[in-house]
Amino acid sequence: MFPQIDSLIIEESQERLKIVLPVKRNRFLLGLFSLCMIIWAVMTVAIVSAMIRENYNLLLNVMLVIWLGIWLWFGRVLWRRWQFLAANREILFINGERLILRRPLSLLGITDAYDMKHVGPFYMSDTHACPTFDYAFQHVYFGQSLPAGEAVRLISGLNHRFFADEDDD
Repeated sequence: MFPQIDSLIIEESQERLKIVLPVKRNRFLLGLFSLCMIIWAVMTVAIVSAMIRENYNLLLNVMLVIWLGIWLWFGRVLWRRWQFLAANREILFINGERLILRRPLSLLGITDAYDMKHVGPFYMSDTHACPTFDYAFQHVYFGQSLPAGEAVRLISGLNHRFFADEDDD
């Protein structure tokens, strides 16, 4: 049985564990990234309309297509970061094969899936003061809004259920 933690919603079954963690929004960063998204959308429309409307020479059109590719890549990065900041909760799904970390935003949102064979035991990050796990050589942080006591209880419960054979050192 998983320990009850007040601010978390925990649904437990034989095949999986679902934990809903609250997230505190950073309103300043959300506003800043929202403004950047608006500017990005306006500039994308301006670039595409200029390419369609004007008759540039071949070299300038090639340069605009390359610039548009870079601009769309930047927009994708900006969009993912905006979704991360706009979400109001994190959902952690864990079963024996896969760990899924989701930050839903209505029908949108960011979902990352990790193979449990490569997931290390959970621990408290010293630099970010939140629960963390290692996926191969990558540190994955989650639950940054949790108070320290609840984070430690969550880590203990997760390690007890999924990494019982690991040493506590």
